[in-house]
Amino acid sequence: MDSDEDSSSITSLSERVENAKSAKKQPWKKLLWYKQDYEDNYTDASFLSQLKRNSTVINYSYWKLLSDFTLIVLHLSIIMLVILVFYGIYRLNWNPLVPALLSSSLTALGFTVYVITLKIRRNRELIHLQKLKIEQLTRPTRYSKFNSSKSHPSSRSPSPFPHNLELTAKESTMDLERYLREPNSPDLFNTLKSSILILLTLLTFSPVLKSLTNSTASDSIWALSTWLCLLNVLFNDYSIDFSHTNRQSESSNFELQTSNSNLSKNISLSNAIVLASRLNSNLSAFCFIVFSIEVSGLFPVFNNFTRRCQFWAFHWFQVIAITTAVDFAVYKIFGVGWFLLWIGLQFWIMVIGPWHFIMLQKYKDELQGPWDPAKPIFKTIQRE
Repeated sequence: MDSDEDSSSITSLSERVENAKSAKKQPWKKLLWYKQDYEDNYTDASFLSQLKRNSTVINYSYWKLLSDFTLIVLHLSIIMLVILVFYGIYRLNWNPLVPALLSSSLTALGFTVYVITLKIRRNRELIHLQKLKIEQLTRPTRYSKFNSSKSHPSSRSPSPFPHNLELTAKESTMDLERYLREPNSPDLFNTLKSSILILLTLLTFSPVLKSLTNSTASDSIWALSTWLCLLNVLFNDYSIDFSHTNRQSESSNFELQTSNSNLSKNISLSNAIVLASRLNSNLSAFCFIVFSIEVSGLFPVFNNFTRRCQFWAFHWFQVIAITTAVDFAVYKIFGVGWFLLWIGLQFWIMVIGPWHFIMLQKYKDELQGPWDPAKPIFKTIQRE
């Protein structure tokens, strides 16, 4: 009996000692380099309390993705339109002046719309800045806190002016233009002069471009053109969201930042030159290259501009008009078989593609937590 009482007293004493030690322990910290009174494999209850899963994952809607995937179909239709015009000139003896004049007329019309729209948007923004200036001059006491915040950076009073810039009474209309976000409209005379210079250059070099691949077999040309079309699709910049403005550090002007990839345009120009070298006359090569530049190079820029200005009705009109015209031309030129194959490709990209993209979202698994980043400490060693 005495031995049992001694063992129980020893056990209770050890428990008291452990409880006393645990009471003296500091709270556990998630720091590997900090020496703590815990085992190496100790796991605290708060170890994963601040863990977040998929906090930065954006859940896309099907209709939003359908609208985005339409840009791929539009780009494919543009490439197919160039191929159809080449096939018509090369095999069906089309008049090369007809597609060139039609594309040039539509390009001139689009450029006119582009210039007028830029002027309207720029004038609206200038009027808005003038209203802000008048409001500042008529009610200066309202912005006293804003003026004092410039001398005291700790103050956080909101600025009523765009880009956190103050408009003074001495600034005229020309001074206000440096705060505008919209770019200047291109000069008509310089644009016309540059266009004529490019056309004359192409017309001069058209005999050289026509005979560029005389020593190359036609099968090699078709294979090279196929690879260029595939690279054009892969490297095209399918711009969806546009950053409206970006202030340059070297100047006070606000320039429009649009992400247009020149690689895809260079590939499309190379494809046009390769195909034009197989045409029968210098005029055919010249007209086809002009048509390809206007369709593959200038139209994507104009379409990006319409989407940046949020002219969604006009954008969808362009998409429907081009895709419908290309589908009809494929049906008339290549027959029902190629037409069904082309429609199936468009259906797979525009309908099945967004659905497959949404299905892949369930495999997205990202973990975010307040991890302790390792910060190296550099110590200088003094040599004796």
